Amino acid sequence: MICQFKRLIYPKAVTAGDASYMIALYRPCEKVMDAAGNVVSEIKAVGYCLPTADNLRYDMRGRWSRSAKHGIQFEVEGFDEVIVPSKEGVIAYLCSGQIKGIGPKTAEKIYAMFGQNTLTVLDHEPEQLLAVSGISKTKLKKICDSYLASRGARDVVAFLAPHGVTPNRAVKLYKQYGEHTMDIVRNHPYRLCEMVGIGFKTADRIAVSMGFDPLSPERVDEGLIFTLTDAELKGHLCMEKHSFLKQCLKLLDTEGLTEEMLAVRASRMLESGRLASYDRQVYRAVTARTEQSLAWAVYRMLTYEKAGSHVNIDTEISAEEKKQGIQLASEQRHAVTTALTSQLSVITGGPGTGKTLIQRFLLDIYRRKNRGAKIICCAPTGRAARRMEQSTGFPATTIHKALGLLAGEDGDYCEPEMLDADLIVVDEVSMMDIYLANHLFRSVPHGSQLVLIGDADQLPSVGPGAVLSEIIACGAVPVVRLDRIFRQSYGSRIAANAKLIRHGNLSLEYGEDFQFYDSCDMSASAQQIETLYLQETARYGVDNVALLTPYRQKTETGVNALNERLREKLNPQDGKKPEVAYRKRIYRLGDKVMQIKNCEDISNGDIGYITSVTRDDTDSVLTVDFGDGRIAEYDGSDLEMLDLAYASTIHKSQGSEYKSVIINLQCAHAVMLVRPLVYTAITRAKERVLIVGERRALCIAIKRTDTEQRGTMLSARIKELISNVKGDHYNGNLAQ
Repeated sequence: MICQFKRLIYPKAVTAGDASYMIALYRPCEKVMDAAGNVVSEIKAVGYCLPTADNLRYDMRGRWSRSAKHGIQFEVEGFDEVIVPSKEGVIAYLCSGQIKGIGPKTAEKIYAMFGQNTLTVLDHEPEQLLAVSGISKTKLKKICDSYLASRGARDVVAFLAPHGVTPNRAVKLYKQYGEHTMDIVRNHPYRLCEMVGIGFKTADRIAVSMGFDPLSPERVDEGLIFTLTDAELKGHLCMEKHSFLKQCLKLLDTEGLTEEMLAVRASRMLESGRLASYDRQVYRAVTARTEQSLAWAVYRMLTYEKAGSHVNIDTEISAEEKKQGIQLASEQRHAVTTALTSQLSVITGGPGTGKTLIQRFLLDIYRRKNRGAKIICCAPTGRAARRMEQSTGFPATTIHKALGLLAGEDGDYCEPEMLDADLIVVDEVSMMDIYLANHLFRSVPHGSQLVLIGDADQLPSVGPGAVLSEIIACGAVPVVRLDRIFRQSYGSRIAANAKLIRHGNLSLEYGEDFQFYDSCDMSASAQQIETLYLQETARYGVDNVALLTPYRQKTETGVNALNERLREKLNPQDGKKPEVAYRKRIYRLGDKVMQIKNCEDISNGDIGYITSVTRDDTDSVLTVDFGDGRIAEYDGSDLEMLDLAYASTIHKSQGSEYKSVIINLQCAHAVMLVRPLVYTAITRAKERVLIVGERRALCIAIKRTDTEQRGTMLSARIKELISNVKGDHYNGNLAQ
């Protein structure tokens, strides 16, 4: 039936990218009868992604239904725009709001260039739109994505919306599978798990709605894969065989399904190469290959004969001591010597133990001894790299930039470039996950020296693996542990308390540079945090103060609530500042923001400021300056990649350092309270630590050492390669 949009009943308003359930009224443009045969003058339609443009007609497909509560309504299964083949009709469609990036002015320009061929160009040669003034490559991508969503991908968007799949994700699915998408969605829903962002649980809901057999091999296989993928999100690369099967059985929760049946399917997946096994541990194949690849790269470096000579190293260190007016302690001299004379070495220690000083010494000596040699200094985050550069005087960059790694739309990186360097020094190594570490090691040229520096007692990487601790644990890499604190070069109580916490000692020292504010009430804690934050930012500046809390949501002292609260104090709306609303968040000119997804050269965790909010023909565009010449633009769904950054989780603070750090620890955070968490939080501070919360929560965190060890066999793989043990660790049958 042909009809025209009249008004929206539910929800009250629809934002870009919204895929919620909708109820709307339409005016029929032809004679329409309901299921009872009555002619209707108004149609109440229900469904997902209903059309709401005022100046278009729609050919609606679906069926009539009767609700005891709501009466007769039309359940929309699909629709097509009725585009009048005239200038007015085409322009009306282009600027109807269906296509992001095209407003009235742009629509006029497009029609002026392509006329009646406009829709053909959009369908088959959209790149021609780049010839239209005002359409950049970024805007073209937006136009193409929304055009797909409004035409070719619309049925996919509408079908997947009730299952929680966003329109952006549905469009990407359509791009991947094209005209076969609906067939796959309806008949092979578990193939959706191949796409990042559509997990097993979503695919399973779709499959159940389609009547799939819960004991089907396809479902069981994807359940096995998801069990491992879910473990990787918690930092594990692998799972012990029996724990793996038990966890999958719990996930699938299917009557008649047994561990033995799962084991048979898992064994077949081992044979087909989708799963891998090592020493009773089970992996996804790609994860196992990555861990083995890194083990080989470490082994390769350890077996390379070339290394610096010990001859004259002591003399060189003494000369550098005289030049800098500093005398190294014996363990610091040992660290410099080890780094200069080893192909691969690790220097680990807490705050105040001299890691930065050691970097400066080894870099100066290496440059003097090897004139013309190429040196690369890098760290996992931009903030850590900048700190490295400031403290050593050597240029430093992120590991991603050094390797030429750019993230695509899905967050995955391109292939890395080989490093052109004789010496590579990497700081904050505890933050490297297995994938970044593998990229780095595989890109080290044969014969180059690699020095890894980090604190093994910090939280492990956000991504899977425990690279630093596993390399140390293999026992084959030269490691220097720094334990002595040099108070004159670091906040005395911060370094001293970090050492006490590392050893599980509750007898912390308190004073001007390490304070505790007792508060068991969340509201009172939030108020105290606000007072301290304003006090500390007035003293040090916003960029030199960090507010860290374990939780993102749920409480008044969670990151989300504190960000909103503090933004209204530090960057309030004064009636003049432009801002953009996206879903439940507001972004305002001058806001401090954090990137929360890797994209091109902007990394997850990078912090910047909104420097402009502009509006083009259709969209509001934010410009964010991340420093170092990195400026990025965001609009529409791109805003999902930004979060306010006045407060952050402790995990997100890794690799950063601030003059003052405010930490919230409550007993309500019990599930998160572990020693590495509080240790990482306080070691972000150079001058002051202010803890707000409950002393019991602090004690729980310091004493809690029963945290789950990450599932990884990197150390074992390195040891095996070194000892040339070639035994087959996999018997080929998980059912045994």
